Amino acid sequence: MTGQRVSVLAVDDDASLRTVLKVILAEKGFEVDAAADAFLAIAALERRSYDVVLLDMKMAGRTGLEVIPDIVAGQPNAVIIMMTAYGTIRTAVDALRAGAYDYITKPFDVDELVQVIHRGLDARAGTGEGTGPAAGRGDTARFAGIQWTCMPMVEAYSKALKLAQYDVTVLVTGESGTGKELVAHMLHENSPRSDGPFIKMNCAAVPETLLESELFGYEKGAFTGAGARKLGRFELADGGALFLDEVGDMSPAMQAKLLRVLQDGEFERVGGTDTIKVDVRIIAATNRDLGSAVRERRFRADLFYRLNTVTICLPPLRDRREDLPTALQYFLELFNRQFKRDFRGADEQAMDALRRHEWPGNVREFRNAIEHAVLLGDGQLITLAMLPESVRGGQAPLDPQPISEGSSIRTVEREHILRVLEACEWNQSRSAETLGIHRNTLRRKIAELGIERE
Repeated sequence: MTGQRVSVLAVDDDASLRTVLKVILAEKGFEVDAAADAFLAIAALERRSYDVVLLDMKMAGRTGLEVIPDIVAGQPNAVIIMMTAYGTIRTAVDALRAGAYDYITKPFDVDELVQVIHRGLDARAGTGEGTGPAAGRGDTARFAGIQWTCMPMVEAYSKALKLAQYDVTVLVTGESGTGKELVAHMLHENSPRSDGPFIKMNCAAVPETLLESELFGYEKGAFTGAGARKLGRFELADGGALFLDEVGDMSPAMQAKLLRVLQDGEFERVGGTDTIKVDVRIIAATNRDLGSAVRERRFRADLFYRLNTVTICLPPLRDRREDLPTALQYFLELFNRQFKRDFRGADEQAMDALRRHEWPGNVREFRNAIEHAVLLGDGQLITLAMLPESVRGGQAPLDPQPISEGSSIRTVEREHILRVLEACEWNQSRSAETLGIHRNTLRRKIAELGIERE
């Protein structure tokens, strides 16, 4: 492969973390330089340009927050990602307003960091390409950089644009990988609260025992290891919006606590007695059928109706196949810029394979398939051999299987996850990517559903 790698500048005063970032990100295909403080970072930025700047919040001399304006002024196209401890998340929100793309809290999972980097690069690639509200017109909608023409997507886009201006709770539904988080961003960025924080919480990626403290925070001494007060996501989102992803995975106890906040706008931190009031817009998302979950008494009806003020349903990629050529061109342009390649399209066999595939991971899986082809292929046309084996048709276990009459949702879910694991040779990272869920979520489901490798 001759393409140029994405360049990253990692700025942190912790020498061991700098070393880890350089080694691990290099293994992921990035070109990584490191700097020990803000002054050395500015010097590095004056010598060359970087695609991504990983910036520690607390450093000697100048803080990460203080150096952001210099980075934005000198390299406006650089994707700035703050690295911060939980105790400084509120300052991280200020960093977003100053020009950072996103923040990640320490200690972080490397795969999570890579995902944030790729999202930032995607967002940068979409700059100036009409991704905002004015880009939607007539019977098309430019969403996430792609011009969609299928009516379900156009209708979902138009609905989100109208709802953005109203301060109401919105439930975004759709399969994993369809773009629910992007819709949440769109709702916030086009709302009267756009100057306020946008805080995200994946309810399925956090163990049940920690979810309450993540949402509501805790007081010092609330439990073993609680050495200082911590603000929860609701407090951090005060005046802005809180995106609750995979809300359908909440336990009944957490559902009751969430309902109280939605009804009264107040809660107590774990281990605390003071009642805290917040003004937060809730945007929730789920890949589950909450209506069925309510009927089966797995999800509270009162919470469902609170969340379901208005719903935006995103169609799966297999229902918008007519837009695959447009999506292909968008991702080719994105990865051509990122990896310095010159792909112009796909040959007939590759295009047929893209149209035939069911895309269980939806747009996320499509994106990964095109990136795979661009990274491993050469020339100007993607060929069938450049596509992942699953897209070429080499993974029969992922083909749709008949569902026995009377099968429970749990049984169907277990069988599908098992088939994906077997197709991916029990590689949990690849399986989670194919399923469109976080690796921690996959591990929890394997345990809950009693899935074992034979």
